[in-house]
Amino acid sequence: MDTFLSHDTALEYWRLHFPLDSELGMPARVSGMEDCVSCKADVLGSMPEEFAIPGRSVDVLIFDERQRRRSKDVTCHLWQANLPEGSFYKARGVYVSSPEFTFLQLASVLPIEQLIALGCELCGSYVLLPEGVTHPGSLDSMPKRLTPLTNVDKMGAFIKACGRAKSKDKAARALKYVVDGSRSPMETMAYMLLCLPVAMGGYGLPKPEMNAVIPLDDEAKAIARRGHCEGDLCWSDPQLDIEYHGEVHVGASQMKSDVGRELGIEHMGWRVMTITSPQVLDDAQFGVVAKEAAARIGKRLRKSAIDAVAQRNTLRYEIERWMFGS
Repeated sequence: MDTFLSHDTALEYWRLHFPLDSELGMPARVSGMEDCVSCKADVLGSMPEEFAIPGRSVDVLIFDERQRRRSKDVTCHLWQANLPEGSFYKARGVYVSSPEFTFLQLASVLPIEQLIALGCELCGSYVLLPEGVTHPGSLDSMPKRLTPLTNVDKMGAFIKACGRAKSKDKAARALKYVVDGSRSPMETMAYMLLCLPVAMGGYGLPKPEMNAVIPLDDEAKAIARRGHCEGDLCWSDPQLDIEYHGEVHVGASQMKSDVGRELGIEHMGWRVMTITSPQVLDDAQFGVVAKEAAARIGKRLRKSAIDAVAQRNTLRYEIERWMFGS
Protein backbone atom coordinates (compact mmCIF):
# COMPACT_ATOMS: atom_id res chain seq x y z
CA MET A 1 0.00 0.00 0.00
CA ASP A 2 1.25 3.47 -0.91
CA THR A 3 0.92 6.98 0.50
CA PHE A 4 -0.16 9.71 -1.93
CA LEU A 5 0.39 13.22 -0.56
CA SER A 6 -1.86 15.95 -1.92
CA HIS A 7 -3.23 19.49 -1.49
CA ASP A 8 -1.48 21.59 1.22
CA THR A 9 0.90 18.79 2.21
CA ALA A 10 2.09 18.45 -1.39
CA LEU A 11 2.45 22.22 -1.74
CA GLU A 12 4.61 22.44 1.38
CA TYR A 13 6.77 19.64 -0.01
CA TRP A 14 7.45 21.70 -3.13
CA ARG A 15 8.13 24.77 -1.01
CA LEU A 16 10.52 23.08 1.40
CA HIS A 17 12.42 20.72 -0.89
CA PHE A 18 13.40 22.99 -3.73
CA PRO A 19 17.02 24.13 -3.85
CA LEU A 20 18.69 21.46 -5.97
CA ASP A 21 17.00 19.50 -8.72
CA SER A 22 18.68 16.38 -7.35
CA GLU A 23 16.73 16.81 -4.10
CA LEU A 24 13.36 16.57 -5.84
CA GLY A 25 11.57 13.30 -6.33
CA MET A 26 11.40 11.42 -9.63
CA PRO A 27 8.30 11.42 -11.86
CA ALA A 28 6.18 8.32 -11.20
CA ARG A 29 3.33 6.74 -13.16
CA VAL A 30 0.18 5.97 -11.14
CA SER A 31 -2.88 4.20 -12.54
CA GLY A 32 -5.42 5.04 -9.84
CA MET A 33 -5.94 1.36 -9.07
CA GLU A 34 -3.42 1.33 -6.23
CA ASP A 35 -4.32 0.61 -2.62
CA CYS A 36 -3.84 3.83 -0.66
CA VAL A 37 -2.56 4.32 2.85
CA SER A 38 -5.18 6.36 4.69
CA CYS A 39 -5.29 5.45 8.39
CA LYS A 40 -3.34 7.70 10.76
CA ALA A 41 -0.77 5.15 11.92
CA ASP A 42 0.11 4.04 8.39
CA VAL A 43 0.26 7.55 6.93
CA LEU A 44 2.41 9.01 9.68
CA GLY A 45 4.54 5.91 9.74
CA SER A 46 5.21 5.94 6.01
CA MET A 47 6.05 9.58 5.37
CA PRO A 48 9.34 11.25 6.35
CA GLU A 49 8.95 13.47 9.39
CA GLU A 50 10.14 16.58 7.56
CA PHE A 51 7.30 16.29 5.05
CA ALA A 52 4.67 17.01 7.71
CA ILE A 53 3.42 20.53 8.49
CA PRO A 54 3.57 21.09 12.28
CA GLY A 55 0.10 21.48 13.77
CA ARG A 56 -1.73 20.56 10.55
CA SER A 57 -3.25 17.37 9.25
CA VAL A 58 -1.65 15.41 6.43
CA ASP A 59 -3.53 15.55 3.12
CA VAL A 60 -3.63 12.25 1.22
CA LEU A 61 -5.41 11.07 -1.90
CA ILE A 62 -7.55 7.96 -2.06
CA PHE A 63 -8.97 6.38 -5.22
CA ASP A 64 -11.88 4.49 -3.67
CA GLU A 65 -14.40 5.78 -1.13
CA ARG A 66 -13.96 2.57 0.85
CA GLN A 67 -10.38 3.64 1.61
CA ARG A 68 -11.52 6.74 3.50
CA ARG A 69 -10.62 7.00 7.17
CA ARG A 70 -11.60 9.71 9.68
CA SER A 71 -8.88 11.39 11.73
CA LYS A 72 -7.99 14.91 12.82
CA ASP A 73 -4.40 14.15 11.81
CA VAL A 74 -5.09 12.82 8.30
CA THR A 75 -7.48 14.30 5.71
CA CYS A 76 -8.52 11.98 2.88
CA HIS A 77 -9.42 13.42 -0.54
CA LEU A 78 -11.18 11.18 -3.04
CA TRP A 79 -9.90 11.32 -6.64
CA GLN A 80 -11.79 9.47 -9.36
CA ALA A 81 -10.88 11.43 -12.51
CA ASN A 82 -8.03 10.74 -14.93
CA LEU A 83 -4.46 10.57 -13.64
CA PRO A 84 -2.38 11.84 -16.58
CA GLU A 85 1.34 11.28 -16.87
CA GLY A 86 3.05 13.74 -14.55
CA SER A 87 0.52 13.47 -11.73
CA PHE A 88 3.03 12.30 -9.11
CA TYR A 89 6.66 12.32 -8.08
CA LYS A 90 8.12 9.66 -5.81
CA ALA A 91 10.30 10.89 -2.95
CA ARG A 92 11.58 9.08 0.11
CA GLY A 93 9.14 6.19 -0.37
CA VAL A 94 5.94 8.23 -0.78
CA TYR A 95 4.14 9.71 -3.79
CA VAL A 96 3.82 13.51 -3.93
CA SER A 97 1.32 15.26 -6.20
CA SER A 98 3.15 17.15 -8.92
CA PRO A 99 3.04 20.97 -9.01
CA GLU A 100 0.45 20.83 -11.81
CA PHE A 101 -1.70 18.31 -9.92
CA THR A 102 -1.37 20.31 -6.69
CA PHE A 103 -2.63 23.44 -8.48
CA LEU A 104 -5.68 21.53 -9.74
CA GLN A 105 -6.37 20.05 -6.29
CA LEU A 106 -6.19 23.42 -4.55
CA ALA A 107 -8.56 24.95 -7.10
CA SER A 108 -11.34 23.28 -5.12
CA VAL A 109 -10.56 25.18 -1.91
CA LEU A 110 -8.83 28.47 -2.77
CA PRO A 111 -10.45 31.77 -3.80
CA ILE A 112 -9.57 32.42 -7.42
CA GLU A 113 -7.30 35.36 -6.50
CA GLN A 114 -5.19 33.08 -4.32
CA LEU A 115 -5.23 30.37 -6.99
CA ILE A 116 -3.77 32.81 -9.52
CA ALA A 117 -1.12 33.82 -7.00
CA LEU A 118 -0.30 30.15 -6.43
CA GLY A 119 0.02 29.62 -10.19
CA CYS A 120 2.44 32.53 -10.48
CA GLU A 121 4.45 31.09 -7.58
CA LEU A 122 4.69 27.63 -9.18
CA CYS A 123 5.66 29.19 -12.53
CA GLY A 124 8.09 31.63 -10.89
CA SER A 125 11.47 31.38 -9.23
CA TYR A 126 10.67 32.54 -5.69
CA VAL A 127 9.77 30.33 -2.75
CA LEU A 128 7.22 31.14 -0.06
CA LEU A 129 8.63 29.44 3.02
CA PRO A 130 6.32 29.04 6.02
CA GLU A 131 6.89 31.61 8.77
CA GLY A 132 9.89 30.77 10.92
CA VAL A 133 11.19 28.16 8.47
CA THR A 134 14.63 28.44 6.92
CA HIS A 135 16.39 26.19 4.47
CA PRO A 136 20.13 25.53 4.22
CA GLY A 137 19.93 26.08 0.47
CA SER A 138 18.69 29.68 0.82
CA LEU A 139 20.94 32.69 1.22
CA ASP A 140 18.24 34.91 2.73
CA SER A 141 14.62 34.88 3.88
CA MET A 142 13.38 34.90 0.26
CA PRO A 143 15.17 32.00 -1.46
CA LYS A 144 15.09 31.48 -5.22
CA ARG A 145 14.72 28.38 -7.32
CA LEU A 146 17.26 27.40 -9.94
CA THR A 147 14.36 27.02 -12.38
CA PRO A 148 10.57 27.27 -11.99
CA LEU A 149 8.75 24.09 -11.02
CA THR A 150 6.47 24.31 -14.04
CA ASN A 151 5.07 26.73 -16.60
CA VAL A 152 1.71 27.90 -17.89
CA ASP A 153 1.73 25.68 -20.99
CA LYS A 154 2.58 22.57 -18.97
CA MET A 155 -0.14 23.29 -16.41
CA GLY A 156 -2.68 23.90 -19.15
CA ALA A 157 -1.88 20.59 -20.85
CA PHE A 158 -2.16 18.75 -17.53
CA ILE A 159 -5.52 20.30 -16.64
CA LYS A 160 -6.88 19.44 -20.09
CA ALA A 161 -5.73 15.82 -19.74
CA CYS A 162 -7.57 15.35 -16.43
CA GLY A 163 -10.93 14.79 -18.06
CA ARG A 164 -13.89 15.68 -15.86
CA ALA A 165 -11.83 16.53 -12.80
CA LYS A 166 -13.35 18.48 -9.94
CA SER A 167 -12.64 22.22 -10.21
CA LYS A 168 -11.12 21.77 -13.68
CA ASP A 169 -13.05 24.77 -15.04
CA LYS A 170 -11.99 26.99 -12.14
CA ALA A 171 -8.34 25.95 -12.54
CA ALA A 172 -8.47 26.67 -16.27
CA ARG A 173 -10.04 30.07 -15.63
CA ALA A 174 -7.37 30.99 -13.09
CA LEU A 175 -4.60 29.78 -15.40
CA LYS A 176 -5.61 32.39 -18.00
CA TYR A 177 -4.21 35.02 -15.64
CA VAL A 178 -1.07 33.18 -14.49
CA VAL A 179 2.28 34.38 -15.88
CA ASP A 180 5.64 32.66 -16.16
CA GLY A 181 8.82 34.09 -14.69
CA SER A 182 7.92 36.16 -11.61
CA ARG A 183 10.83 36.49 -9.20
CA SER A 184 9.12 37.77 -6.07
CA PRO A 185 5.71 37.86 -4.38
CA MET A 186 5.53 41.63 -4.81
CA GLU A 187 6.23 41.36 -8.54
CA THR A 188 3.28 38.96 -8.68
CA MET A 189 1.08 41.35 -6.69
CA ALA A 190 2.00 44.30 -8.91
CA TYR A 191 1.24 42.23 -12.02
CA MET A 192 -2.12 41.07 -10.69
CA LEU A 193 -3.18 44.57 -9.67
CA LEU A 194 -2.23 45.98 -13.07
CA CYS A 195 -3.52 43.22 -15.30
CA LEU A 196 -6.41 41.26 -13.80
CA PRO A 197 -9.87 42.26 -15.06
CA VAL A 198 -11.55 45.16 -13.30
CA ALA A 199 -14.19 42.86 -11.82
CA MET A 200 -11.39 40.91 -10.11
CA GLY A 201 -9.67 44.01 -8.74
CA GLY A 202 -7.15 44.75 -11.47
CA TYR A 203 -6.77 47.62 -13.92
CA GLY A 204 -7.19 45.38 -16.96
CA LEU A 205 -3.86 46.15 -18.65
CA PRO A 206 -2.37 43.63 -21.12
CA LYS A 207 -0.11 40.92 -19.72
CA PRO A 208 3.57 41.85 -19.49
CA GLU A 209 6.51 39.50 -19.97
CA MET A 210 8.05 38.93 -16.56
CA ASN A 211 11.83 39.37 -16.29
CA ALA A 212 12.25 39.62 -20.02
CA VAL A 213 15.73 39.85 -21.55
CA ILE A 214 16.38 43.32 -23.01
CA PRO A 215 19.24 43.33 -25.55
CA LEU A 216 21.76 46.16 -25.24
CA ASP A 217 23.99 47.89 -27.79
CA ASP A 218 27.64 48.50 -27.00
CA GLU A 219 27.04 51.88 -25.39
CA ALA A 220 24.22 50.54 -23.24
CA LYS A 221 26.43 47.61 -22.18
CA ALA A 222 29.06 50.08 -21.01
CA ILE A 223 26.45 52.05 -19.07
CA ALA A 224 24.87 48.98 -17.49
CA ARG A 225 28.19 47.13 -17.06
CA ARG A 226 26.67 43.90 -18.33
CA GLY A 227 25.92 42.17 -21.61
CA HIS A 228 22.15 42.32 -21.29
CA CYS A 229 19.47 43.41 -18.84
CA GLU A 230 16.28 41.85 -17.59
CA GLY A 231 13.23 43.98 -16.85
CA ASP A 232 10.79 43.00 -14.10
CA LEU A 233 7.44 43.69 -15.84
CA CYS A 234 8.00 44.36 -19.53
CA TRP A 235 5.71 45.45 -22.35
CA SER A 236 7.92 45.27 -25.45
CA ASP A 237 5.76 47.12 -28.00
CA PRO A 238 5.60 50.42 -26.08
CA GLN A 239 8.97 49.54 -24.44
CA LEU A 240 7.81 49.93 -20.87
CA ASP A 241 9.66 48.32 -17.95
CA ILE A 242 8.28 48.50 -14.41
CA GLU A 243 11.00 47.69 -11.87
CA TYR A 244 10.10 46.53 -8.38
CA HIS A 245 12.60 47.61 -5.71
CA GLY A 246 12.19 45.62 -2.53
CA GLU A 247 13.99 45.57 0.79
CA VAL A 248 16.99 43.80 -0.75
CA HIS A 249 17.66 46.90 -2.83
CA VAL A 250 19.76 48.59 -0.18
CA GLY A 251 23.38 49.57 0.11
CA ALA A 252 25.55 51.68 -2.14
CA SER A 253 26.82 48.85 -4.34
CA GLN A 254 23.33 47.46 -5.03
CA MET A 255 21.96 50.95 -5.68
CA LYS A 256 24.80 51.66 -8.13
CA SER A 257 24.11 48.39 -9.93
CA ASP A 258 20.38 49.11 -10.17
CA VAL A 259 20.94 52.63 -11.47
CA GLY A 260 23.42 51.45 -14.10
CA ARG A 261 21.08 48.70 -15.26
CA GLU A 262 18.11 51.03 -15.53
CA LEU A 263 20.14 53.68 -17.38
CA GLY A 264 21.24 51.00 -19.82
CA ILE A 265 17.62 49.97 -20.43
CA GLU A 266 16.58 53.61 -20.88
CA HIS A 267 19.42 54.11 -23.39
CA MET A 268 17.72 51.46 -25.54
CA GLY A 269 14.58 53.63 -25.70
CA TRP A 270 12.64 52.01 -22.87
CA ARG A 271 10.64 53.93 -20.28
CA VAL A 272 11.63 52.62 -16.84
CA MET A 273 9.28 53.09 -13.88
CA THR A 274 10.27 51.99 -10.38
CA ILE A 275 7.87 50.92 -7.66
CA THR A 276 8.30 49.90 -4.03
CA SER A 277 6.24 47.92 -1.53
CA PRO A 278 4.51 51.01 -0.05
CA GLN A 279 3.39 52.04 -3.53
CA VAL A 280 2.04 48.58 -4.36
CA LEU A 281 0.17 48.33 -1.06
CA ASP A 282 -1.30 51.85 -1.12
CA ASP A 283 -4.22 52.19 -3.51
CA ALA A 284 -3.80 55.91 -4.25
CA GLN A 285 -0.08 55.62 -4.94
CA PHE A 286 -0.50 52.53 -7.09
CA GLY A 287 -3.28 54.25 -9.02
CA VAL A 288 -0.75 56.83 -10.23
CA VAL A 289 1.52 54.00 -11.41
CA ALA A 290 -1.37 52.30 -13.21
CA LYS A 291 -2.42 55.50 -15.00
CA GLU A 292 1.12 56.23 -16.17
CA ALA A 293 1.62 52.64 -17.32
CA ALA A 294 -1.70 52.67 -19.19
CA ALA A 295 -0.79 55.93 -20.92
CA ARG A 296 2.54 54.47 -22.09
CA ILE A 297 0.83 51.31 -23.34
CA GLY A 298 -1.80 53.40 -25.12
CA LYS A 299 -4.73 52.15 -23.08
CA ARG A 300 -7.09 54.61 -21.43
CA LEU A 301 -8.28 53.46 -18.04
CA ARG A 302 -12.03 53.31 -17.76
CA LYS A 303 -13.68 55.21 -14.92
CA SER A 304 -15.02 51.88 -13.65
CA ALA A 305 -11.43 50.67 -13.23
CA ILE A 306 -10.31 53.81 -11.41
CA ASP A 307 -13.33 53.69 -9.09
CA ALA A 308 -13.07 49.95 -8.29
CA VAL A 309 -11.40 50.55 -4.93
CA ALA A 310 -13.38 47.88 -3.10
CA GLN A 311 -12.43 45.22 -5.64
CA ARG A 312 -8.74 46.19 -5.43
CA ASN A 313 -8.83 46.10 -1.63
CA THR A 314 -10.30 42.60 -1.80
CA LEU A 315 -7.65 41.54 -4.30
CA ARG A 316 -4.83 42.92 -2.12
CA TYR A 317 -6.30 41.22 0.93
CA GLU A 318 -6.49 37.82 -0.75
CA ILE A 319 -2.97 38.07 -2.21
CA GLU A 320 -1.47 39.18 1.10
CA ARG A 321 -3.33 36.42 2.93
CA TRP A 322 -1.91 33.87 0.52
CA MET A 323 1.62 35.17 0.31
CA PHE A 324 2.28 36.34 3.83
CA GLY A 325 0.33 33.89 5.95
CA SER A 326 -3.31 32.87 5.88
